[in-house]
Amino acid sequence: MIAAVAAVALVVALVAAEGSRAQPAAASTIPSLSYGVGDLAESSLDELPDASATLRGLADAARETPEPVRTGTVQHVVAQEWLGETGPAPDGSGQATSVYPTVTERWLAADGSGLITQRRAGAVTYDGAINTEAGPSLAGELSSDAVLPGTFDDVARLPEDPAALAADILGRSSAECSLDDWKGYCLTEQVQTYFGSGVVPQDLTGAFWDMLAQQPTVRLLGPTTDRAGREGTAVAVEAPKIPEDPSDDESVLVLIVSEETGQLLATETLTLRSDLLGVTSPTVTGFSAITLSEYTTEVGR
Repeated sequence: MIAAVAAVALVVALVAAEGSRAQPAAASTIPSLSYGVGDLAESSLDELPDASATLRGLADAARETPEPVRTGTVQHVVAQEWLGETGPAPDGSGQATSVYPTVTERWLAADGSGLITQRRAGAVTYDGAINTEAGPSLAGELSSDAVLPGTFDDVARLPEDPAALAADILGRSSAECSLDDWKGYCLTEQVQTYFGSGVVPQDLTGAFWDMLAQQPTVRLLGPTTDRAGREGTAVAVEAPKIPEDPSDDESVLVLIVSEETGQLLATETLTLRSDLLGVTSPTVTGFSAITLSEYTTEVGR
């Protein structure tokens, strides 16, 4: 079910902002990460090198890394994130989109049940300053959502053949994901979702990178250091245009992967331009750094 939820989330993420009003981007923004191969402030994504060879190397690193010792059967993932939220504007003038720094914890039990806990700070602008115009998150400072058995699938059930893996993911995704312009983004977005939702086995991790290596729209940004200070290699894919959408918004999804273990370290959303968000130059509008991925003994601990 998790893939079906993610497929809906993909479409919602691309269209939810339509008709809403965002807090304007600040004159300065949170610094973009520095990448060893490409700079999207100076070149387009199409001008960057193909990422296939690098992804195959990351796949090899993943398969050569032993599985960590399991201390239980419950998967536990923690991420430090910037998450956008659309809701009523404080002045009552329609909808507004605000960014809330959030710590997300997820527990996934063997029977598919789980718990998702989020702790939110006050809203910030894109330069990281306190957003005095935004109200508190509609979900509150702390939210905790329990899910019933059978709600989530264990990623370990996925096939490890790259072609079969892509077919499995696309077969449970939105119809647009079968289009050539969408395929690379949909697969990359779903990979991000799996790593953020549970512990991904090393062999399956390798299969993910081999799968993305077959997608020509996934490009290489090169070596970088993520916001948690960890070294990795970054690849990027452009968000597809929604059919018949008149906006000229452009954004890029960036994945940062450990060269040592092949595990996903972090993701970044880089908005190149957006009338809706008031963005006229490359701006980090969201990120997620996975700071813990482990097995534990109990849900919620």
